[in-house]
Order: sequence, then structure tokens, then C-alpha cells
Amino acid sequence: MSSKCRTVFAAAFSLLGSLGVASASEASFVRGDSDRSGRVDIGDAIQPLYCLFIGFCPNQLCQDAADADDNGELQLTDAIRILSFLFLGGQPPAQPFPECGYDATNDFFGCVSYPPCEELTEFETVVQRFTVIDTLAGKGHTEDDNGWKAAFEGAPATDCELSAPHNAQGDVFGNVYIADKEAHAIRKVTPDGKIFTVAGTNEPGDGSDEPGLGVERALQNPNGIHVRPDDGTVFILDLDNEKVRRLAPDGTLTTMFKTPGLTLGRGLWVSHNEDLAYVASSSRLLRWTPADGDTAAVFAENFVRLGNLTVNDLGEVLATDQDANVVYKVHGDSSREVIAGNGTTSGGGDGALALETGLNGVRGIWLLPGAGYYLATHAGSQVWYVDTEGIIHLVLNGSPGAHTGDGMNWNDPSVQVSEVRNISLDPFGNLLITEHDAGFIRIVQAGRS
Repeated sequence: MSSKCRTVFAAAFSLLGSLGVASASEASFVRGDSDRSGRVDIGDAIQPLYCLFIGFCPNQLCQDAADADDNGELQLTDAIRILSFLFLGGQPPAQPFPECGYDATNDFFGCVSYPPCEELTEFETVVQRFTVIDTLAGKGHTEDDNGWKAAFEGAPATDCELSAPHNAQGDVFGNVYIADKEAHAIRKVTPDGKIFTVAGTNEPGDGSDEPGLGVERALQNPNGIHVRPDDGTVFILDLDNEKVRRLAPDGTLTTMFKTPGLTLGRGLWVSHNEDLAYVASSSRLLRWTPADGDTAAVFAENFVRLGNLTVNDLGEVLATDQDANVVYKVHGDSSREVIAGNGTTSGGGDGALALETGLNGVRGIWLLPGAGYYLATHAGSQVWYVDTEGIIHLVLNGSPGAHTGDGMNWNDPSVQVSEVRNISLDPFGNLLITEHDAGFIRIVQAGRS
């Protein structure tokens, strides 16, 4: 370190001392995360440079974390090591990294408090990577009709109109697929933000069941999808044609099975090896296996109006009943139990038991393996998380007709969502929100951990 840098560093260290920061590590921390954000990113390369060259060290700086190479000195090489790791595949920060730990080196640096390594609740752990909320697709289409135009093909997704979209899910390639119901098509938003049609002709119809290009097979009000994330296979609930279609990664569409009497179908789940599927059909839950031939059978019935569904590791179906304001777990023998919702539109709330909370028009559900699950309410315009102890936590609040908060932190109290139809997590941990008839797909972005 040059004499000038040593002088600046000494002044910075003196400032830290005046702020009451200890000269030895007293907290568990992660090396490299100097701003204590819970993730290592470009900001962690910038903060030490402020100390080195400007003489200003933010109050939240963890000096031990800033010493990325653990040589006992704050140097330009610490910032370079972070940048090289982030963008060039270079050497990671010294230990402790990437897990929390203590500094084994005898130096003058300290880290009195490092909140990300303090014991977090399950909910805090689930949402700690979320950053900002934004709009991924849609510019607003309030008419109850098909708003798709030929000029939208290949355009920025936020410049295009979606017509009552009902679901959005992502794959490992960064694509997001959308059931654009009243435009009778399935869209794909690519990682660069462009939107394309991948199935349907943008006009209602009953395309052939024989294999053919998805964009040459008509659909009619598709309002459910299930995306296999590892390869981008899309299963489509073709509502008014009473069919479940399969869109292969090469763009070939086939009919997988039929669902006679399908009404208000939204929820669709298909196993990875395609030997089991469940479909929500208003008051009935349908099940299909290859042994059933080309037609799904009734598995459970006498619901009020089912929304979306998923399946846990035990093979139990978790299904929302929108008009009953409850969430069911349906067992293998078709018996069921309520696992969330008190059957009304009010009561309970953030921090209360999920069973004591009013879920106003609960419709969306997404399961986190080994953890709890997200819920979304249509009439209530809220996104919730139910933890493994059955406690419900408010993630996003909103109101009907609202659409605000783009570019703001996800937990800013002014952020609003509206009439949430469904939610999902993509393979990168981003939360995708399908929002009301005006046709918006929102994204709560996840930062790098």
C-alpha cells in the first residue's frame, strides 16, 4: 500500500474507531460482503474504495468482510478480488465464505454486527434475497378482448398488451412463459426482455391433436400452464377445448389428454416424467395417468371454485379454493383438510396462524421444497408466505386496480399489487406475479447470494 493510501486508510480506520467499531472480529460474518447486505455483489467492491481513496467508510461497513484476501490490510486488491470473482470466475473471497464464520486471523479489523449471519426466522431466510419489484411484461390492456397486435411480436415485453394473463412461469434459460388467455396464445419473454408467441394463432380455435408447430395450432382461452424448468417444456391447460397440450422445447405441440366438462380450469400440475397430472376444474379436481388413456378422471369434488394447485413431496395436492377462501391439502385417498384460510375474507393476518387468517379470493400457490409455500389472493390483492409452523406472513400488499412500485424495494410500504391471479418462483429465485385483467406480469428480483 502506498504511503498516501496508508494515510487515507489510517484516517478511515480512525473514523471507524470513533464509531465504536472494535479492532477485532466479534461477530460471525461472510468474507467479501462488506456492506452486510447478505450477498456479495459489485457494491462490496465499491465500499472499500470509498475508505481507501475518499476517506469515508459507511457506518455499516464490516472491515473484516472488506479485507477480501484476509491479509490484514485494506487494499485495492481487495476490490479487484471481488470484481474478478463476480465477473471473471476468479478466486472467491478468503474464509469465511460463502457460509458464516469467524475470522481466524489476528489483525486489527472488526465486525461487531453482521445481521445476515444472525439467526433468521424462516420467513426472513426466504425473502432475504429479494431486491426490487418491476414489471416484466404488459403495458396495460383494460378492454375485455384480444389486445394482441402483430407489431408486438419480438418487441419489448413491457411495450405489449396482454389480455387477461393467468399464469407466468420460468425456466433455467431465463425465459418466462405466459398464459395469455383472451389472446388465445402462450407467450415467451426471453432474457433480453423481448416477447414472442410460442403456441396458439392469436385467434380462438381447436387446433389439431396431431404433432405440429405450436404457432400453427389454435388454442381457445388457455388459462393454465405448468413449465418444466430444466428444459422449458410447457404444459398448457386449453380451457375451452377441454384439453391439456404439451409444447416441447423444439416448438412442437401435441395433445396430452382430454378433460371433458372442464370449467374455469386454472390449476395444472404435471410430474417431471409425465406419468401423473392434476387439473383444477371449478368444483372438481381431475387426475390423469397413462393408464387412464386420453381422458382425465375425477379425483375429488364438491369444492366451491378451485384456483391453482401444486403437489408436495408426499404426493399430496395443495389446492386453493378461491370462492371458499381456503387452501386444501388433498390426500391420496381423496380426503382433504384445510391448511390455510378461515373461510372468510378477514381476520388474522401477518404473524397469525394461517388457519385463522381471512384469504380474500385465494387463488395462487407456489411450494418451496423443504420449506413453506406462497399464496396469492385475487380480491385481497396480496401475496403471503405460510411457514412450516403454519404462521402466515405478508409479503406484498395491494388493492384492486393498483399498479405501482416499479423500481422500488420489494418491501417498501408503498409498493402495491393488484388482483393477483398466480405466483411462481423461477429457477433463479425471482418471484413472478401475474396481475389482474389489465395484464401485467411483475417480478420481484432476487439478488446474488
